[in-house]
Amino acid sequence: MPPLLRCAVATATAALVVVLPPVASTVPVPTPTPAGVDTLAWSPCPADSPADIVHGLPRADVLCASVPVPVDHSAPGGRTVGIEVRKITATGAREGTVFSNPGGPGADARDLWYTALDREDDSAIDEIRRTNDLVIVQPRGLEGAGALECLPEPGDEEGSLTPADLNKLAKLCMDTDPEFVRSITTENVVRDHELVRQAMGLERISFLGYSYGTALGMMYQTLFPQSIERMVLDSSVGPSDAWWYELHQRQAENRYQARNYVLAWIAEHDDTFRLGDTPLKVYRQIRELDLAAGAAATRFLPPPAQPGDDAPGSVDMLNSGSVRAENAALASTGAFDQTPDGAAAYFRVLDIYSRSPDTWPDIAWVISETIHGAAQDETVQEETTPEELEDRLEEETDRPAVTSDQATYLKILNCNETAPPRSNPLAPALIGSSDSVGSTSEDVWALTEQTEYCLYPPSTVPPRIEANEMGAPPLILQSDHDPNTPGLFGPRTAQATGGTLVRIRGTVHCHFDTGNRAVDDLVLEYLRTGQAPSGLYLDTPRPSPGPPPVPR
Repeated sequence: MPPLLRCAVATATAALVVVLPPVASTVPVPTPTPAGVDTLAWSPCPADSPADIVHGLPRADVLCASVPVPVDHSAPGGRTVGIEVRKITATGAREGTVFSNPGGPGADARDLWYTALDREDDSAIDEIRRTNDLVIVQPRGLEGAGALECLPEPGDEEGSLTPADLNKLAKLCMDTDPEFVRSITTENVVRDHELVRQAMGLERISFLGYSYGTALGMMYQTLFPQSIERMVLDSSVGPSDAWWYELHQRQAENRYQARNYVLAWIAEHDDTFRLGDTPLKVYRQIRELDLAAGAAATRFLPPPAQPGDDAPGSVDMLNSGSVRAENAALASTGAFDQTPDGAAAYFRVLDIYSRSPDTWPDIAWVISETIHGAAQDETVQEETTPEELEDRLEEETDRPAVTSDQATYLKILNCNETAPPRSNPLAPALIGSSDSVGSTSEDVWALTEQTEYCLYPPSTVPPRIEANEMGAPPLILQSDHDPNTPGLFGPRTAQATGGTLVRIRGTVHCHFDTGNRAVDDLVLEYLRTGQAPSGLYLDTPRPSPGPPPVPR
């Protein structure tokens, strides 16, 4: 499974205080060079991170360069910022170059391609690398590209800060360098990529965008279609006429659907977990467990009832109506913006890991053993709390911590690009609202930040995506119940870009090079030929329950 921030969209928060101003100057922006002439000064990348050290950097096949780009692309002779470019060289005769971005917004791109550096020559990325250089361009505003570093105030614990405190701290961050902060937009990041392509002397590149990286890809097709040979959009964020405004609303809805998908999987294995043979029965067991612990279980809506549930015919309204009413009341009082005692409950863990099927058995076993107990013998350990379960899964899945500059980038990009839908004259008044669909407070935060956190109007409205002709139409991969990038964005993206949509059953967010062989083969064939069959509907491998995680 990929780390969370490789393939994540708008799900992180952090307390912010000060910004270290980005390194900026008036170094001339490189002028376009003839195709085939690489003007960058490449050198082996230093070992600056644990991942760099693990993969043996510095090494001759992982090269770094810095490219000065204008803070304002409409004024190329003005202030610039240096952005880091990393290249992993092809293992065979180079036939092309693939650029990529891991998403976020705010994910550090520099170690994205590191699976190609493992000793085993067995991954889909290894296959691409045989004939392609692999390149990332670090997005402006992150470390190595004019880093914004917002740190917790000394002596303050993040959890002790109120929403009002966070708003004040945000203003300190954003007001430190307003010119640069307001330049952090999807369009400017794409224009930075294009300058790098030119400086490398490449006539065309291929682009692989994960999650938010798909927004970069679609913008690239709109602005510079002549520069793209192939494009893979893996788990698309849109498009719409108000990217982040709608994305946050749809994320809440899809998180509910993804959780129901996992509840259905648990119900299919009732003979193992003994939590109920329908999703609603499983939901009720977990809800009672969370309520008994004082957790905010009311915010998690029940799934629709089905035959076998002890509920009347108009089940969904009767079953979930009272919970929706509770959520609406909580939202109106601002309770969703606070962290309630015991919020790290089993539903929360289920929400976080619904997109990671490998973790479902562990979660279900812990809940089952907490409810039913285990064999009474000397080897039985104490019950696993939700906090302990979350910590264990985070360690096992190598889920990286969100650094302050990554969280800052995410917030700033949302602030700069979130505008009300053009088609709804009442939308400006609704930016801070959210339909109470029963997800966690993250979704409500993502919407309310647009009025309480963003202390200036959006600096840009992203242009409409255009299906401009590239070397080949893009390939779009989209899960039905992805909690981060909702399934409905797949058809929209295909229509807006003229691409080929491949639907994938399940909840997985980002598919290529994550163990789904059918997806990997499809992408590799597309990158070779530019062709992809239409109408495909692929499966995601589903786990078996397996034995209990703790030996008895």
